[in-house]
Amino acid sequence: MKKLVFIPFIILILFSCQNSNKTVENKKVTEIKKDEPYFKPGYHYVQQIPDSLRTPEQQALLKKLATVTYENLAVKDNKMVFNLSEKEFVAKGIPVEYYELIQKDLVNNNKFIKESNITNMDSILKESNKQIRDSLGL
Repeated sequence: MKKLVFIPFIILILFSCQNSNKTVENKKVTEIKKDEPYFKPGYHYVQQIPDSLRTPEQQALLKKLATVTYENLAVKDNKMVFNLSEKEFVAKGIPVEYYELIQKDLVNNNKFIKESNITNMDSILKESNKQIRDSLGL
């Protein structure tokens, strides 16, 4: 009886020792630097304010931000890009904090696209643009 109980443990150990043929790259340990906060501390982003509490000016800024983003977001080489420079963006009357946030979002989105092996970003953006166009009434 002891042999019957012992045999499954031996089999388990043998299976756990097999080579899975998955290699793990050696990563150099570098100095860890403290990340800056995602949102600028002390700045009140309009999209973080509940709809019912937004002023008409904040509603207008949000619509302008959505429209400018819709018009200038594109896909190149399966990566999302924003076609406005910081200067052009600010000239449209939108604070620079939103441009910086868009750039951070693009880095995160492109990282996710690459890690997830998404290969059809152009069609995904086209479908999203249809929904955005309808919601903005364009």
